[in-house]
Parts: sequence; C-alpha cells; structure tokens
Amino acid sequence: MSTIDIYQHFRTEEREMIDQLIDKCKQANDHYAPQLTHFLDPRAQYIAEVVTNSFEDLHIHFFGGYHAERQRAIISPSYYEPDIEDFEVVLIEITYPKKFVTIQHQHVLGTIMSMGIEREQLGDILVNETIQFVLTKQLESYMMLELTRIKGATVKLNSIPFKDMIQSKEEWKSFHATVSALRLDVVLKEMIRKSRSIAKQLIEKKRVKVNHVIVDSVNFQLDVGDLLSIQGFGRARITDIGGRTKKDKVHIQFETLFK
Repeated sequence: MSTIDIYQHFRTEEREMIDQLIDKCKQANDHYAPQLTHFLDPRAQYIAEVVTNSFEDLHIHFFGGYHAERQRAIISPSYYEPDIEDFEVVLIEITYPKKFVTIQHQHVLGTIMSMGIEREQLGDILVNETIQFVLTKQLESYMMLELTRIKGATVKLNSIPFKDMIQSKEEWKSFHATVSALRLDVVLKEMIRKSRSIAKQLIEKKRVKVNHVIVDSVNFQLDVGDLLSIQGFGRARITDIGGRTKKDKVHIQFETLFK
C-alpha cells in the first residue's frame, strides 16, 4: 500500500501522526532495528497497525501494562520479540492519606499535566483501592522528586512491578447497534440512549471530544478505535465496524464507561 493509499483511509488531521508512524517504519526497515513510539490511544494504535502492515517485513507489538488502554508500540523487523523492559515503561503507585482526601483520575492527570509533562509520555491512570499510573521510564526519577502533592495532600510514589498492576474499578459495558451512518450525532444518540436532538445539542455546545479533541460538527465521521468523552455522561469507544444490513444500515460495536 502506498503512502497516498494510507492517507485515503484516514482523516486529514491524522496525517501528521501517519507521517510520524511511516517514519518509524522506514527507520525499522532501513536500520533493521526496533523503533519505539510514545503512548498511543486506541485509535492511534489502530492506525499504527495499518501503517506497519503496509511494510512487508515489519511487525508491531504493544504494551502499556495489562489490559491497558494507552500503550507504547515497538515497530520491528519480524525476527524481533520484545520483552516488557524494551517498552521503557514504569508502573508507579501513589500512597496518600485516604482518610483525609479523595483522589480521582482527573486529579492525578491534572497534577501531572501541570508539571509540564506531555500526555504522550503518560499511559493509563488506574483508580481502585489504590492509585497507579504508567509512565515513560525516562521520566521516572523526575516524577519521584517532583510529584509530592495532589489535591493539597502529601503523596509518596513507589515504582512497582507490572505483575502488581491493579484493574481500574471502572467497568466498560459492551453494546451492539445498527446505525444509518457513522456521523457523530447518529452514533452518539445510540451511545447515550437519548434523542438525536440531544446528541446534536451536546456536540454543538462543545461537550463532546473525539480522541481528546473537541468536535463540534454533527457530520464528523467516526471510525474504529475512536474514543469519545461526553460531558455529563463519561467515555465511550468504537471497537468494531461491521458490514451493512439489507436496509443499508451499518453494524457497530461500542463500549461505554458512564457515570
């Protein structure tokens, strides 16, 4: 598949990411050596697979912890089998005074972002009886030194092995639907189980993000791997797009993580 063919499958705003991934593939091919990406969300992972598969002798491997949503990829010649260490990620557990403060996902994310760390350097944040997050290995010592308070509470960080990674208490629910089109308003209506006009209002009032970017066009075309953040509801993601029904509707599968 040529570069032009790859572009045709994806959105214009995804071109920069595609270019970066093509560059990684070319380096893996030319130097016959593995190339590591930053953390990719599910949509970016899907694109990375398509791009890598367009190169004959390259494979792609993902890791960001077990059952992780955000993962780093290693693009490599087919001979190469990576170990966990090769992904250069670290799992950090946060200890804090639970009696006096409630720390949630957004508090951890907000604090880390305020330290000037880019989102692509940070993997999943897991909240259950304890709190853990996955980080690029090169930022580990900086994080240990600098992250001392979250939401006004003193916190302590420990690096722990990935075998001790918790599962977030958040539970995604799976659904199947048929839709007349893959437009944002049409799919959103199914996800939130409300009328199309409510879905349209949410979009136009800038309350819907797709892959962390606000989308205010009802005509926006969704695709596999897209992650939606819907203000007042929670998150949803498209896991599969199937064939069409006799009435020309499209089969889709999606998951929701609503409040």
